[in-house]
Amino acid sequence: MSVSLENDVLNYLRDVLDGDLIEAYRQRERRVFVRVKPAAVRRAVQALKDRYSTLRLMTLSAVDTGLDMEYLYHFHINGLVLTVRSVKPKEDNTLESIADLIPAANFIEREISDLFGVKLVNHPQPEHGLILTRDWPDDKRPLRKPFEGILPSKARPVAEALISSSCVAPISAFVQKKREEAGLPKSAPFAFTDEKMMREFQGIIRDTSLSEKVGFDWEKKRLRYK
Repeated sequence: MSVSLENDVLNYLRDVLDGDLIEAYRQRERRVFVRVKPAAVRRAVQALKDRYSTLRLMTLSAVDTGLDMEYLYHFHINGLVLTVRSVKPKEDNTLESIADLIPAANFIEREISDLFGVKLVNHPQPEHGLILTRDWPDDKRPLRKPFEGILPSKARPVAEALISSSCVAPISAFVQKKREEAGLPKSAPFAFTDEKMMREFQGIIRDTSLSEKVGFDWEKKRLRYK
């Protein structure tokens, strides 16, 4: 019974969410995980309500990873535990409420808002004050971490240069002269001198999720938290 329900939930969410579903898998018997785009959380919850009459919200967990906020909605469906996960960059310091869909989410959303300083959107009581006093400073939330990634400050310029140009530092005139004396080109053939090689180099960085781990912004060519 549990296996068929697991498959039913996974296949149903794949059909309903389509491109808004990032991943879906069965971890073990009666334990299923799905990751959705943040904008699709409410649609996923509504779809689950429409199909499974025994759907029950167990709790909502929030995790501050430094660069991002992870939200994990844990549901119970006929003996099956389903976790719907979404990840939002901390630049977007908001959480869209599902309290109108699942009233049981009301207090846990307010608790997360208090402890992490996240602003609730479309919540019936969006103001702080469930756990902390209403005048509690926004920059002193108990569970909110500093906005920084896994790299120490001294390594950030090197990482930015490496990812954006494949070169950590320019070659000095002294080194260029020595290369010429040795019969070599002035500069070594770094990937940034060839557009095709550069695309391949940056493709490897994307595929290994390195840029995501260190918080590299591809448009601005810099670390998000610098």
